[in-house]
Amino acid sequence: MRNNRKILFFIIGIVAFCCLYFVLWLIFKEKMPFHEYLSDFYTNYDSYAERIFVFLPLGIFAIVALLILKPTSAKRFLKLQASLPTSKIQSIAKGLVEVEGILVMNTALSSPVMNETCIGYYYTIEDIDRDSEGDVSYTTIHRETKCNPFLIKDNTGTIEVEPDGIELVLLGETNISSNNSKRYKETLLKDGQKMLLVGYADARNGVPFIRRDNHHKVLGITSSSGIDVWNKYQPLLRSFLFICSIILLIITYILIQ
Repeated sequence: MRNNRKILFFIIGIVAFCCLYFVLWLIFKEKMPFHEYLSDFYTNYDSYAERIFVFLPLGIFAIVALLILKPTSAKRFLKLQASLPTSKIQSIAKGLVEVEGILVMNTALSSPVMNETCIGYYYTIEDIDRDSEGDVSYTTIHRETKCNPFLIKDNTGTIEVEPDGIELVLLGETNISSNNSKRYKETLLKDGQKMLLVGYADARNGVPFIRRDNHHKVLGITSSSGIDVWNKYQPLLRSFLFICSIILLIITYILIQ
């Protein structure tokens, strides 16, 4: 969220600078740098506006595509879990693994919103903004992930998970609370949940455990049911986006002709 705000402020700054420069050029004309280019643009505005109308949707599409394709730990997790076989804990091998099982709590945490007993949580604080028409928007001002070491077990055995760097993926909020100016949300990992985990299987003194994979930069966990739905509909979403891309390119080509 903070990175998105920085990008937004950067774009606003560029637009403001261009507008200010154009106003100064209208006043001082040939005394300003790039006078010939601006004069040509000002004289042939209709021609440039037509080109902008054609290429602006393509540019917007390219920016959106870059944002979608920007790598994140959550995207790496989703990509890896789609290609990894699910390992049985008893026969787990050293390296990048995917395991599925029931969470077992070692040491309890107290969640920050509702003080629920949990293994770990993802917690956010948002500013609540209301405009003159009463529409509400939210801006994240704080986010925190905290998790104690825990176990995950399947029908073959149990293995410990060291949760440093863990990310909760595709999990909805467990609790939400708000007042006049702030909204507080938490997503909890709790004892007895059935989850799918991707991480690095390692060993210490001959005892296996799972930690964050430093090469792929991933240690992610999600619900077994949720990931089944994601894997079912993700190909349809990709096909839809691909078709939209082709249609946009065709429309752009027609407009250019």
